[in-house]
Amino acid sequence: MKSVGFLVLLLFLFTSSLKATDTVKEDPFPFWFPAYAAQGNSSVAYADGFGALFSNPAGFASYKQEMNVLNWGVTLYSSPQARIPLLRSLLMSSASEQDEEVLSKELTGKGLGIGSSLGIGYVGRGLGLGLVAGFDTVALGNTYPNGLQGEGMSQFMLVAGYAIRKEFGSVKVAFGGDIRPIVRIHAPLKEYETSLLLHEYLGADIAPITGDLYSQTYALNGSGIGFDIGSLLQWNAFSLGVVFRDVFDTQLFYSWNDLQSIRSALVNGGLPPVNSVPGNGVYLIPMSVTIGLAYDLLFDSIKHIFRGRIHGEWENPGRFIQDSTWTVAKDSFRFGCEGNLFSFLSLRAGFEGGAPTYGGGLKFAIFELNVAFFTRKVELSERSSRVPAASVEMAIRW
Repeated sequence: MKSVGFLVLLLFLFTSSLKATDTVKEDPFPFWFPAYAAQGNSSVAYADGFGALFSNPAGFASYKQEMNVLNWGVTLYSSPQARIPLLRSLLMSSASEQDEEVLSKELTGKGLGIGSSLGIGYVGRGLGLGLVAGFDTVALGNTYPNGLQGEGMSQFMLVAGYAIRKEFGSVKVAFGGDIRPIVRIHAPLKEYETSLLLHEYLGADIAPITGDLYSQTYALNGSGIGFDIGSLLQWNAFSLGVVFRDVFDTQLFYSWNDLQSIRSALVNGGLPPVNSVPGNGVYLIPMSVTIGLAYDLLFDSIKHIFRGRIHGEWENPGRFIQDSTWTVAKDSFRFGCEGNLFSFLSLRAGFEGGAPTYGGGLKFAIFELNVAFFTRKVELSERSSRVPAASVEMAIRW
């Protein structure tokens, strides 16, 4: 009876969502998990271990238990030839004439940016617990250095969830949910603020513009609570996953303060004064619905040498049904595959956003290294782009 009630709830969520009339859309924070990103960011049909915290809470009920003592990831948004100049310039807080020429082409092309995240957590025996934090900044525009715009975001997130698993012969069914308290800082960067950002971290000459980045840049800052529910059905080598993230939309209760005030308040263990946000809008992360299907490649004769998986998923089916165009399709469908050799080497590939993704992973005892190459969609007020991305994660987990 409980399972029937849960399925009725899933159907209701699939067909409806509460919307406010004066809302401002906020995107989910891009916590890139390279093992998934390399596979087209397709994961809901097989999520387990630490990765389930970012994907499908039904994965908490997996037989796999995983303790993530610490993972650290860095993502660069740029074409391959600009990654070394970007890192070099960030480390030195200045760019050589040659590096600046490369970076300026990126900023006036598909875009340029960097992100990073840290996480700890445990998933197993139906329990999912995690704490993750990260920042993400990207910029692009038409003229360097004073004709660009961008976006900066930082987020702290706690995840706590539980899942149950039932078996009916060869069919295994899992249902799970989680709650995610969120603290977020979101700075929309117009031309002036983006120029100050480039001067602060890359040493760009932005004359005649002057000013201090932290006192002159204002950001939305506040908190919210997100909820996710998901299910997994496994039959032999097939698995089907359905997940609803940000159920009924996640509202973020923001204040509007300069970065200096925000930083000072956080350092002192408090919060900045509450100020009304521009336009008094209601900021929501919209609910998303994703359906995934996976097939495990298992061969008894070589099961100790090789195992693999192919999979795909469909995000927000209602959007594609209403607008069956290629533009919508490439953002709705994701595909991926993974092959694991000798339990320590993983090769991954996929397709997302109209572009291929690929990467790999190495595991030595409790140490993991994962890399992913993919594209990230950037939407700003005046321009949008899909910028190439490279992500590296180092982790201690078992």
